[in-house]
Amino acid sequence: MCRMGVLVVVSLAVVAGQLRGQSPLPLVEDADCKALRAHDRTLVTGLEKQKAALPAEALAGLRPLLDKEPDDPEAAAKAIQTILDAYCLIGVSINPESRVKAARGPAVIELKQNETKCVLVKIHNDAGVTAALMVTGPQLVAPGKTGDGWLEAAIVTEAPFAAKLGGRRVEYVVLKLTAREAGKREATFKFDVGQGTQDLGYRAEVPILFTVRTR
Repeated sequence: MCRMGVLVVVSLAVVAGQLRGQSPLPLVEDADCKALRAHDRTLVTGLEKQKAALPAEALAGLRPLLDKEPDDPEAAAKAIQTILDAYCLIGVSINPESRVKAARGPAVIELKQNETKCVLVKIHNDAGVTAALMVTGPQLVAPGKTGDGWLEAAIVTEAPFAAKLGGRRVEYVVLKLTAREAGKREATFKFDVGQGTQDLGYRAEVPILFTVRTR
């Protein structure tokens, strides 16, 4: 794709994120465009397999970037991130010391009671970590398990997704959510990649207020 085409895609995606009323996630500089393109082709296929395909407008912007070798890899990597970031509920950063922190992403997600929803989580991995990303929280419960939590939450690891991070500087994972109760409800998501990796000052935690509709 020509540089002008990349800039057009970026501009449209930024507008989409602004319309959602949330701040965009930071773009990861110096991302390996070839690795990112391969990863995101798997992401698109996996989302379709989960019956949670990206919207048509996102796919229309992504396909040329993923299918054709770009003339400007750095601009293409940023364009890919900008498109996908608009659909991210959370951004997770792993610093060179493997400390994890989390921030709210731009996506606005409405849940329906007892209906599963897949959302994206962006990973900025400066440590090259290849451990599994774990998510917990006082309001969260593992799918199929009993507990006091009102929100089932789990990282999707079924093929073609992997059970662990790939060590890439930037990648995306899919988080599956199922609300057990309706109404306005808040859930805190805590992320780590192993014991002792949560950042100090509760920065690995992000509270999110959901509106859960009845089906």
